[in-house]
Amino acid sequence: MIAFTLVVLFISYSHIDSQSWNTSDGILPWESYIKLIDIQQPLGLTLNRSSLAHHHFAIGYLCLHTFMYDEAQDAFNLALNVTPTFIEPYIGKILACKHVIWSETDFNCGLAAYNSAQSMLNTSNITLSPLQSSLLSTAYLWYSNVSSVAAGELAFSSSIGNLSQAYPNVTDITVLWGLSLLNVAYQDQFDGVMEPAPMLQSRDVLATALKNEPNHPGALLYMILAYDVAESSIASKAVDYVSSYQNLSSTLSYAIFIPAHIWMRIGSYASAKSSDFSSLQASLSLCLIKIMGRNMTIASSELNSVLAQLNTTDQVQAFLQCDTRNRGTATEWLASSFLQTGDWNDTISSITDLYLAYNESLPISSLYLSYAYRTRARAVINIFYWLPYDIQFIDMANEVQQLHDTLDSFTSNTNMTDEDLAWSEAGYRLSSCFRILTNINATYSDPTIQPTIDEHLARFAVLSNETAPLNPYISVSISLMINQVYGIIYYQNNSFRDCLSILDAATQREFSLVIDNNSPILIYARSSELLAMHLLLIQRVAYGNLSATAIANLPTFTLNGTQVSVSQFSQYALNLYQIANLSSPNRAINILGAARANSQLLLNNVAAGYYQMLLDQISSQNASDPVFFQEAINFIAQNQVLQSSANNNHLNFFINLISFCIFIFLLNNQ
Repeated sequence: MIAFTLVVLFISYSHIDSQSWNTSDGILPWESYIKLIDIQQPLGLTLNRSSLAHHHFAIGYLCLHTFMYDEAQDAFNLALNVTPTFIEPYIGKILACKHVIWSETDFNCGLAAYNSAQSMLNTSNITLSPLQSSLLSTAYLWYSNVSSVAAGELAFSSSIGNLSQAYPNVTDITVLWGLSLLNVAYQDQFDGVMEPAPMLQSRDVLATALKNEPNHPGALLYMILAYDVAESSIASKAVDYVSSYQNLSSTLSYAIFIPAHIWMRIGSYASAKSSDFSSLQASLSLCLIKIMGRNMTIASSELNSVLAQLNTTDQVQAFLQCDTRNRGTATEWLASSFLQTGDWNDTISSITDLYLAYNESLPISSLYLSYAYRTRARAVINIFYWLPYDIQFIDMANEVQQLHDTLDSFTSNTNMTDEDLAWSEAGYRLSSCFRILTNINATYSDPTIQPTIDEHLARFAVLSNETAPLNPYISVSISLMINQVYGIIYYQNNSFRDCLSILDAATQREFSLVIDNNSPILIYARSSELLAMHLLLIQRVAYGNLSATAIANLPTFTLNGTQVSVSQFSQYALNLYQIANLSSPNRAINILGAARANSQLLLNNVAAGYYQMLLDQISSQNASDPVFFQEAINFIAQNQVLQSSANNNHLNFFINLISFCIFIFLLNNQ
């Protein structure tokens, strides 16, 4: 992966409100690495900057508001080690057992933290204020109904909303209310709704909080997430909040990563890549300092290089378990950004790092397995769009496949109770189908191929059924993979009508889906994009060396209930690419598809514009393989030659016309 040099210096960071702490001697190295962004009255507490316990708590509470839950728990424990009767860290520990937005509720953790707080209160002379007592009982509500997570979330949201009304001057309580509403918006009851009512309400609540405290890190983060939807016109409204959030200069991995959600939604892949990469750096740095307990210098972001700085197996295992979700997510997204900007070598390096993390982890981490397979799948499938049915695709797909030799395979009898694992397995199997079916002289009827493909197809059906009650969007998307694979099979058999028919059916079903809050942001293959690509391929095959009369007599095909002639395929494909661009702007394969469609429409200048847009996005310094830029360069150069030739023809015509006019003039004046 891209190398970088990062020297971690322990300096006294200036705070947002220019106030400093007088307790730096008792702060651990990893806490010092975290740039503490002040929150006014966290949980209603007025911070004492001469208190070591308060300093630990402030660090933990910032981590809590930044989804760094392990670090939050560690810092809260440090605060309680100093002052065992300090109630706010207890409340923080209870809150940190609920991983909001991620749909993770650790009942054992939450109830243990609550019981610990009650035990402390029963054995001490501490008298809680009304606010403290209310916050403690409200935090408990998340874990009060073990049989229904949703019921606990609704009870918490209602209670914290009432507290916000009762204590309007405590901005942090309002922020927690906004977060609770946003969390409710992710409940199953809102599947299929892009902007649920609780999400809209959370925006209003958080906007109120930001008027009172513009730099509240939690409010800014949650407002970004409140606009993180699959429509660029809506997601773009978060850009100002992203800018404000980035100005806080956080050193926490998730805080640095979250802007990538918006950059990806609006198609700003260079910015997304920057956020992903910086987040990965922050995670590696924090975890290395945390494990080694001292200032460290990281010379490379490649995982192998970082692990080489650890001295024992225990240190390696502790490092791999540190910030796993955030670092894994940043690596997965970074690989996707690399694909959008034409950086194949770094895409491979990202996959290698995820494989290494999985293989070195003890016990085995299903999270790393999921990240590795999703990243691998996207790499293979994206390259297929660049090089459909091409020997170069096979070479590059096999390059990815070779990395897989040291990784466990999914087995067909695996029972999936986790939608992320199911989605990961489906991607792995889809990319395998693409690679196998497009190999040289490969056909589905080959007895060495058909059993493998049939196994994948059967497993898609199982995974779709198992995820139906967990995530309808993922369930339907997996079932559509069956159509996508059959589309490739039919194309390989020259059964073009069947190919287009099954991909069109998948596309119409796909269009009926609403990309909601629980839908994966990073996708594998859209049926509409696969249909568009095959329309262009079939049109090229059909045209061949045919005459204009023969082309006019080509049969029509039924697409979405309408008869479409082969001559209309390129325009139909262009329309599909434009629709896809509405929810995922500027994806490289969409720009490429639009360029190819315009080229086949003989709109060469428009096509050249799209090819130039593609070159601008990948840029020569990022493109590590000619696959990503050679087609664009060749087309633009050829179009310039044609333009020059056309201009010369026009010039010759005008010269001849002027000469003729002069001749006539002279002839008439003799």
